[in-house]
Amino acid sequence: MDKPPPSKRPRLSMACNICRQRKVKCDAEYPKCRNCRVRNQVCVTTDPQRPGVTGFREWLDLPLMSNGGTANEKDHLQQHQHQQEDLMRRSSAAHPHEATPLSHKEESFLATGQQPAAAVNEVSPVHHPFDTVSVEDGCDRTKVLGASSSQCLAKSLDVYFTAARLKPVTGFFRHGMRFAEELELPLCVSLPELPSPENRQRYMTAFLARIHPLYPIFHVERLEAGVEQLATLADFRHLPHERIPRLVTAYLIMSLGADEIAQGQTEDGDRYLLAAAGLLAHVITIPYLPAVQTLLLFTVTYRGRNKEGLAWQTLGMAIRVAYTLGLHRLSGLAARRQYIHRRVWLICWSLEKMMHLESERPMAITVEACQPAEEDFRPEDRFLRWHVQLADSQGNISHHIYNHHPGTTRTARQILLDTARLDQELLSWANQIPSDLRPGNDIFCPREEFHHVTFLAIQYHEAMISLHRAALIAPTTTFDEEVTRYCSDEPSQHRLRNGESICVNSARAIAKLSIELSEREADSQIITAGPSILACIVLGIFLMKHPGSKLRAMDLQLLKACLGYTSVQMSKYDADPRFSEGLHIMYDQISSYLHSYTKPTLQSPCIHKPPPYSALTPNPHPHPRPAKPVTSLPTPSAFEDITPTTWHQLEDDLRRSDTLAPGSGLRGGEERPEVSLGPPERLPGQLSPGFMGGVSLVDGFEDQYYPFAGYNVDELWNWMLYGGSPETGG
Repeated sequence: MDKPPPSKRPRLSMACNICRQRKVKCDAEYPKCRNCRVRNQVCVTTDPQRPGVTGFREWLDLPLMSNGGTANEKDHLQQHQHQQEDLMRRSSAAHPHEATPLSHKEESFLATGQQPAAAVNEVSPVHHPFDTVSVEDGCDRTKVLGASSSQCLAKSLDVYFTAARLKPVTGFFRHGMRFAEELELPLCVSLPELPSPENRQRYMTAFLARIHPLYPIFHVERLEAGVEQLATLADFRHLPHERIPRLVTAYLIMSLGADEIAQGQTEDGDRYLLAAAGLLAHVITIPYLPAVQTLLLFTVTYRGRNKEGLAWQTLGMAIRVAYTLGLHRLSGLAARRQYIHRRVWLICWSLEKMMHLESERPMAITVEACQPAEEDFRPEDRFLRWHVQLADSQGNISHHIYNHHPGTTRTARQILLDTARLDQELLSWANQIPSDLRPGNDIFCPREEFHHVTFLAIQYHEAMISLHRAALIAPTTTFDEEVTRYCSDEPSQHRLRNGESICVNSARAIAKLSIELSEREADSQIITAGPSILACIVLGIFLMKHPGSKLRAMDLQLLKACLGYTSVQMSKYDADPRFSEGLHIMYDQISSYLHSYTKPTLQSPCIHKPPPYSALTPNPHPHPRPAKPVTSLPTPSAFEDITPTTWHQLEDDLRRSDTLAPGSGLRGGEERPEVSLGPPERLPGQLSPGFMGGVSLVDGFEDQYYPFAGYNVDELWNWMLYGGSPETGG
C-alpha cells in the first residue's frame, strides 16, 4: 500500500507588515521576525483581513514528526489542537462584549463556508502569545495583568522556552489569580469568643514580638488592655457599634499570632480571620483611626497568606479613610504630639509603595513625597524607619518603570541615567544599615530579629531586579553597546553594563534567604512568596540564556531549592495546585534543557549554526511525570539555509549524545543522583553557545535567534510594559 503523501508544512501565522511590503517570507517569530532583527527594523503585524484591527502573532505548534508519524504522535497532536481550541475560547471569554458577535459569525461561517465580513471592533484571530487578562472559570472573573517584574520576566522566560521548543509556563500562573484575589466567606456572620487566657497571651506575644516591630500600628498598653476587656464579654452580639473595629482588631491579632507561631495556616487563624472578614462592612462604616488600624491589620494578614489582591483592596480602603482624617498632613509639632497617627500614615505609605512596585496596581496615594523626619520614629522603630526609607526608593523605581510611555520625550540616555541614579539611591540606603544587617552581607542578629532583617534584604534585592530587568532580558552585547553609546562618560556605566549580573546575584540572594528562613524555622507572616517566585524566574532566564555557565550546576540546585520552598509556602494556604505544577514544569524544562546542552566542536558550520525558534511542542501528559531530556534544539525557520537532511542529521547526533541525561525532578518518585553539570571544555577563543546576543559562533554567522536581538533601550522598555511590538504595545 502506498504511503500517504507528505503533509504540507503548516503555514505560518501572519507575516509582519514590512515582510508583506517587501514580498519576502516571514517566519513570524516573536517578538521580532528574523528579517526585522537582521535589519534592525520595527516589527509590527496587522491583520490585512481586518483593517484597523491590531494583529498579534501566535506561536505555532510545529511538532517534529516524520511523514509516517506514529499513531501516538498523531494523538498527541490532536490533543494539543483541542487544547489550542480551548485556549481560543477562553481568550474570547476575556472580551465578552466582543466575543458574542464573533461567535455568531463563526457559526455562520461553519454553516455556509463563507468568510464573514470583518467588524471594526473585532479582535484579530491572530493571537498574542500572552493574554492581557487572567481568566478563571468564565468571563465574570477577569483581571488585567500589569507590567510587574514577575509578569514581565515570566513572559520573557516563555519566549526563551518557546525558542528552545519547550512549553510556556505563564498559563499555569493564572491559576493563582483566584487564590490571591478571593476569600470564601460563610453567609452567616460568626462571633467566636477570644481564645483561652493561655492561648490569648501566646498569640498576643507572638504578634507584638514578631510583627509589631515592623508595623507599630498601636499603643501596646492600650491594645493589650482593650483585648483583655473584650475577653471578659460573654456575648459579642450586643457590642456597641463603635467598638466593632476593636473586636475585629482582636480577631486579626489572634489570627496573625496563631499563624505566626505555627508558620503556616492554623485552625484558630482561619476561624478568627473569617470572623473578622465577615465584619469588614462594620469597620468601613465607622471611618476613623481605629478603622484605619484595623484595615492595615487586614492587609498584613492577607499578605501573610499570599493573598496580595485582597491585601491591596484593604490597603486602599485604609489610605482613603486616612486621607479623610488628615493623617497625610501631619508634620512637625503636630506629628510629635500624635506620633501614632504619623506612624499609621507612614505604614500606609510604605506598604503601598512596596506593593505597587510588586504589582503595578493603581495607587491610592496622590501625594508624591512623604518626607519622614527623624522625630517620626522612636529608637525601637528602626525597622520601620528602614522600611519607609526603602519604600521611598521603591516608589521612585515604580515611577521610573511604569510611567514610561512610547513616544515620550525621554531618551534612551535619560532612561539609562535614571536607572543609574536609582541604583545609587538603593546602594546608599543599604550602606546606612549596620554591616551585620546589611543586604548582601551575611546576617548576624538575634534570632527574634532575623525575619525582620531578611524581609528588608529581600525587598532590597527585589527592587534591584525590577530596576535592572531590561539588562536581564536583553542580549548582553547589544545592551553593552547601548550603554557605550549613551553613557560612556558616566561613572555609573560599569554597573549599567553589568545589570544582568546584578539581577542574577539578587535572585541568588533572595533564594538563599528564603531557604535559610526555612532551615532556621524563622518564617513569618510579613514575608510573602512573591519575591521567591521572582527569584526563580530570574534564575530560569539566566540559565536559559547561558547554558554553558560554569555556575549552572549551582544555580540549578538553587533554583530547585527555591522552587521547593515556594511550593511549600503556597501549599500551606491551600493555593491551587496547578500553580505549583507550573513551577515544577519550569524546573523540569530548564533542567532538561541544560542536560541536552552540547558543547561546540569544530565541524561543518551548518551543523553548528544555532537554529532559531521553533513552535511549542504539545504536552500530551496532563499529569505530573518525570522530566524527559530535550532531544533537539529549536526547529529552523523558513529562512534558514539548512537542508532537511542536515537538520535530521543534527537531531540524530543529539539523540546519540550521551550527555542527554535528565535532571532529577521536583515531584514524586524516587530521587535520582544529580547529574554533573560541569562546564564544557572549549577550545581557546571559542565562545559558549546559548542565547548570547551579538555573538558570532561561527565565522560569518551573526546571531539571529536571540529573542530580543535588535531591541534598543526604548523598545525594551515598551516590551516590559506592554509585551508586544514597540509601536502597537502588544
